Formats: sequence, structure tokens, C-alpha cells
Amino acid sequence: MQVMLVVDEHEIQLGWEALGSLIRSLPNEDESLADLFHELAQSNIATVRAAVASKAVISEETVANLASDSSPEVIEELLCAQCRKLSESALAQIIQRNWSEANRRIAQSVEGYYQSDITAVAKLLAGSADPSVRATLASNGDVPKPVLRQLLKDPDPEVRRLAQNTLSRRY
Repeated sequence: MQVMLVVDEHEIQLGWEALGSLIRSLPNEDESLADLFHELAQSNIATVRAAVASKAVISEETVANLASDSSPEVIEELLCAQCRKLSESALAQIIQRNWSEANRRIAQSVEGYYQSDITAVAKLLAGSADPSVRATLASNGDVPKPVLRQLLKDPDPEVRRLAQNTLSRRY
């Protein structure tokens, strides 16, 4: 992908750092940029894709494409900026990678993923091999009670303790 900046009659080829900065400086809510952002999401540069992932106006299709990205930087931006657009299948795809930091972020605010069945997403996280992900989930007061009850039987005593504390705060 080659990106050119044209100013009057002068053309300048932009490097990936400049392009990433330019994308981040573009208006966040300008719907007319959605197609441009979709095209830029195809870049082979993770910094560019991460900048696109941070934009509020990207389409659900662009979000779905970026959810399969192999870069933790891109996934982190998606989780921060697109929680309302991430589908349950996109979240499942991210969770199944077992990236602890990403999974902890999802567990921390599982209730914010409006397009997903919170219980299904929480159950996926409860099955994580990483006890820090399960502990984060157990600490979240918005996790559905059946999942918290499941965490009461967790092999990690800290996860069980946190689940018990969270449940006791609800009653």
C-alpha cells in the first residue's frame, strides 16, 4: 500500500509512522472517512491498523476484520475503542488466542460488549488457563451470577476468594 499526500501540485509519499499519526489526527466522528479507514485497515503495518482500530466511525465489517489481526497492538486498540461493535464471535476469536492482557481487559468490562451474550463471553473467560484472567473476571461485579458461582469451584484459591467476595457484595 502506497499513500501519497498531495498539496497543490506537490506529492509526498508518507511513511508508516507519518501515516499512523495522520490517521490518529483525523476526526474521530466523521462518517465520510469510514471507507478510507476500511481501506487503511488492510495495511501490512500494525501501527496503521491500530490507528484505524481506534477510530469511532469504522464499520462493523472493519471491526470484524481487525478482530482477526495477529498484532496485540491492534487488538488492544479494538478492545479500547470498539467494545460496542465487537460481536460475540469476534470476542471469542480474541479470547481463544489466550493473550492474557487482552483477556483481562475483556474480563474487566465484559458488561460493555453490547453485541455479545455477556454470559457466553464470561464463560469463555472463566475457562482461561491464566488465573489472572479468571481473577479479573471474578472481581467484576457485573459478571452474571452463574459464572461467578462457577468460579467458586476454581482450582485457584484466589479466584475462589474473589468470586465469593463479589457474590457477597451483590446480596
